[in-house]
Amino acid sequence: MDASNDSAAILAEHLRANGVAVVWTDATALSASHPLHSAACEDITAEADRYVTSYGYEVGQYGDEREAARRISHLVEARSGHESLPVDVEAISATIRRALCLGSGRPEPDALTELEEELRGHIALLLPEVRESARRLWPNSVDAHRLKARLDGIERQTRQGLGQGTLSAHVQIHQLARDCQYLLTRHTAECRR
Repeated sequence: MDASNDSAAILAEHLRANGVAVVWTDATALSASHPLHSAACEDITAEADRYVTSYGYEVGQYGDEREAARRISHLVEARSGHESLPVDVEAISATIRRALCLGSGRPEPDALTELEEELRGHIALLLPEVRESARRLWPNSVDAHRLKARLDGIERQTRQGLGQGTLSAHVQIHQLARDCQYLLTRHTAECRR
């Protein structure tokens, strides 16, 4: 997509607005996935001014990114018009507490993987809601830029993985727990308004 990075960036924004998680895989491709089910994923590249999936299915053309995003979101079963899932504050808080108490004891690698998946799922649920509330801020304000940078950082952190070894897994889970805690706090504050 390097020939038209602006078009690709517009496509990525439309995908996010449709509830799709977007990851730039390199300068010429992006990966679009369902925010709660990363297995529902499509790799999108640009060929001759059109967007194409990894198996050759054309999903749109440059200049019509809104329609391409609608088609891609249908492929990964994420839609902006869907009713949002309920946020179970108690369950999310319990997961955060478990993650922050991780330093004591030696959990099995499977338990670490499971905890990471739970945290990523909670973040995937909360992140779009917090992004939506961020749109109500004055667009060029310092607060809006800080919040967008923080949310983008949280999204990148969810893609880091556990790394090699127990220490890196502990650090990643602790960071995801703090990010989840931040999003939950913002969500709770928004619900009280």
